[in-house]
Amino acid sequence: NNMTGQASCAPASPGYYVDTNGSTAQTPCDAGTFNPNSSSNSSVDCLDTPAGNYSGAGASSPTLCSPGTWQNQTGQSICIDSNPGHYASGFGNTNETQCGLGTWTDQTGQASCAPASPGYYVDTNGSTSQTPCLAGTHNPNSGSSNVSACTDASPGYYVDQSGQSSQTPCPAGTYNNNTGSDTSADCLSADPGYYVAFQASTSQTPCQLGYFQPSSGEDECIQAQPGHFVDSLASTSQTPCSPGSYQPNYAEDSCYTAGV
Repeated sequence: NNMTGQASCAPASPGYYVDTNGSTAQTPCDAGTFNPNSSSNSSVDCLDTPAGNYSGAGASSPTLCSPGTWQNQTGQSICIDSNPGHYASGFGNTNETQCGLGTWTDQTGQASCAPASPGYYVDTNGSTSQTPCLAGTHNPNSGSSNVSACTDASPGYYVDQSGQSSQTPCPAGTYNNNTGSDTSADCLSADPGYYVAFQASTSQTPCQLGYFQPSSGEDECIQAQPGHFVDSLASTSQTPCSPGSYQPNYAEDSCYTAGV
């Protein structure tokens, strides 16, 4: 007791001890130890913190390591941050755990690992990074653990960058009948006399009778004009009605004979 005029002395508080007579102060238990009892008269009453716990000086009880930290030794004043590629979930961890397949972290002190992002995969335990799917492939899912999750671009599509979650359709006017395309150059322009009406097409379509197309890369064909006709598939031009014949309509494949 450090007060004057006292009729009695105070017992040592939990977390402390007094090992001398006539003491005016109590001594705290060292960091890494604790003492739940009062009136202790020796440092031997200060107990080592168990694994998975820590304490500061003067602790009456140990403190559980928080999520993201661990401690496998007794009598410790701190807990250890989990390393990159590892995690420590919950309280009171005595060790860290490797990130499993399909998960990763490049940070310290993590309570969990992140799933592999769409467009990526993680095929090793304890990983600090994720691996991108190559150009020409894509992966719409998260948490993938194998390169087989990276799917080849479908015919009519391409993937021109790595780490992609989706494939890009070839635009209308173009087509692509290959799998695993990694460039938009694989989307071929429709030939003259042909058209591609929709995106993501795998083939071109010939202009029908009564229609033509002189240009490449088009998404529709042109109607034959009045006075003209188109009588073959995949035509690049229309043919004028010959003298003695006529055609008043659009998109016809023949002309009428005059006077008939």
